[in-house]
Amino acid sequence: MWKKLQEKFDKTPSQMEVVRKMVYLGLSVKVDDEGNAHIFCSNIEIKPASLANAVGVDRRAVIGTLKKITGDQQMLDFFTRLSPIANLSVSSGYMGMGVIQIVPDYADRPGIIAGVLSVIASAGIKVRQVIADDPEISDDPKAYVVTNEPIPAGLLTKLRQVTGVRALVIM
Repeated sequence: MWKKLQEKFDKTPSQMEVVRKMVYLGLSVKVDDEGNAHIFCSNIEIKPASLANAVGVDRRAVIGTLKKITGDQQMLDFFTRLSPIANLSVSSGYMGMGVIQIVPDYADRPGIIAGVLSVIASAGIKVRQVIADDPEISDDPKAYVVTNEPIPAGLLTKLRQVTGVRALVIM
């Protein structure tokens, strides 16, 4: 899908930034009975001016993005189905859970998350959530693993040995 989005928005960088933010946040597009497109975060409508301010573009860039999305059925199908997800990585540490940020050597290397999860599972620690940045959206992609309990210091050495892990940050 990214290839199609890049082709569609390659000549309009401000609209591409709007698309990146929408995908990153899981903002969907819904078309009303009159054919007008609206942006939603779950069931909360986001006004074009609000999204424009968040992205740092003019409101017209958001409106133009919506027109391109609704003018292409495949893109509309994609954006209609997007949904936001709670990212527990920032707040879970305050609730006594463990949070590890994984910095990969190459984000597109397969098996990094599987290797980390295998080490955590072998220690009998329950994983609550895994969230990974999409390398197409993020300039510096990372993955976050939220566990039921803090990761013991002795496990960090094993986690650092997983192929593809450049660094770990305990949050």
